Parts: sequence; C-alpha cells; structure tokens
Amino acid sequence: MPLKQQIIRAKEDLLDNEDRADIIDCCIWIMKLIVRAGLALVIEKEHRYTRDLYPAYQIFAKHYHEKGAEMKQALQYAIAPVDNPKEISRFLEHFGSWMIEESEKWLEVHNPTRLKH
Repeated sequence: MPLKQQIIRAKEDLLDNEDRADIIDCCIWIMKLIVRAGLALVIEKEHRYTRDLYPAYQIFAKHYHEKGAEMKQALQYAIAPVDNPKEISRFLEHFGSWMIEESEKWLEVHNPTRLKH
C-alpha cells in the first residue's frame, strides 16, 4: 500500500478514537513506516538498508538536513508513542504530507509506472 494511503488510514483510525491502546499502536505503526520510508528516499544514494529505526533516521538526516528534526520526532514517536490522537494527526498532516510529496517525486524518477515488486 502506498505511503499516502497508509497515512490517510492512520489519520482515519485516529479520528475520534478514544481507545488509548489503539492510538498507541497506530502511532508506533505509522511512525515506523515513516522512518523506513525516509530511508527508502535515500537508499539508492547510500547503497545500504537497515530495518533498525535509529540508523534509518541517521541516514535520512544526512541527506535531508532541513527535515532531520521532524524525522527525529517520528523516530521518538515510534519508540515512545503518545496517546494524543490530535498531536499525532497534526504531525501527520505536516510532516506526513511532506513525506507523501517526496515519495511521489521519488516514484516519478525511479518507478514512474508504479510497478510492484
């Protein structure tokens, strides 16, 4: 499922959600996805991959200095999730939207036909 659809799903899951455990699970899931998607944006420049979140964040921040703080926040949410759906949604609206735009640009260059592997 494309990043855009997953972020939309997370925002929908958070809307009017009062189940603390569900909110925390959603936070962990979507933030891990964002950190790993950030690594995917630079994987061809780095020629390396990791599933580990902190190294993924570091590699992303090396190439996107201006977005490093926001990716660090995503990393922190993945490791120490919050149970405030509005806080998570605001972050997804701002940084998530930027990640969607960047992933779409990446796909236009590296996979314009959206071929699935």
